[in-house]
Amino acid sequence: MNGFKEPYMVIGARGMLGTDLIELLERAGVETVGLDLPDVDIRLSESVKDAVVRWRPGVVINVAALTDVDGCETRPDEAFAVNAAGPANVALAAREHSIPMVHMSTDYVFDGLRGEPYDEDQALSPLGVYGTSKAEGERRVRELLPRSHLIVRTQWLYGRHGKNFVEAILDAAGKRSVLRVVNDQRGSPTYAPDLAGALLRMCRMGALGTVNVTNSGETTWFDFAVSILQRSGLSAVRVEAISTAELGRPAPRPAYSVLDNAKYAQLVGEPLRFWGEALDDYLSRRESGSPQGISL
Repeated sequence: MNGFKEPYMVIGARGMLGTDLIELLERAGVETVGLDLPDVDIRLSESVKDAVVRWRPGVVINVAALTDVDGCETRPDEAFAVNAAGPANVALAAREHSIPMVHMSTDYVFDGLRGEPYDEDQALSPLGVYGTSKAEGERRVRELLPRSHLIVRTQWLYGRHGKNFVEAILDAAGKRSVLRVVNDQRGSPTYAPDLAGALLRMCRMGALGTVNVTNSGETTWFDFAVSILQRSGLSAVRVEAISTAELGRPAPRPAYSVLDNAKYAQLVGEPLRFWGEALDDYLSRRESGSPQGISL
């Protein structure tokens, strides 16, 4: 496979993943254009087209999304504008200029009822507005760019740029002696710099199709929280296991949405590291104040 041509245009460059991806691309010497609001608005077709005409990228990487799962339930029009129409607008601009598109998606395109890891060929079965809007975004990208798209699904993302579960647990531990965390959802915590490294590797290969990418292994939110506290020297804080129903969030969550990473491992020669190892990296760098780990 031939790698994607430069420059790489990253839309959503100031988000959690986008920031790490831009940093990684620049460190790797890749000519890069990072765009976000107000530079480009994926909800507006002309805005995306203008950006592509101006910067003439060799590939466009869309990591922009409305990821507020509960907020999507109350703002469905906005969710579909960003997560479905947005990717379609990017795909249209990419098609018009004959360039490939990389698009980030999510485990929420599945209902979590299967009870075993989802590979890339499983039928989509989203539960709520967020998952449904992301599934529709995938569909439109495939339809508009049948032979020049790379859709990357991930889950449980955390990193130093933006809100995430690790910081939420550490913040709560500083205020309360008992935390209540759901124990009936399973997935794979994924470290944003590791995912950024995977994206770069696949772009350099010119990978196409749909590929799942998460850190290796699986856990529950409860066990993830316990691990965060133990590895941070906060074992005195007690974690109480509760059900998703007890949590009472507006949006439905998939109970078992672990993604099968075999395709990625075969593509690049190895899977991403175990989620616990990545967490140790995040916490140690957080404690020392050093830059987060970036895989070149």
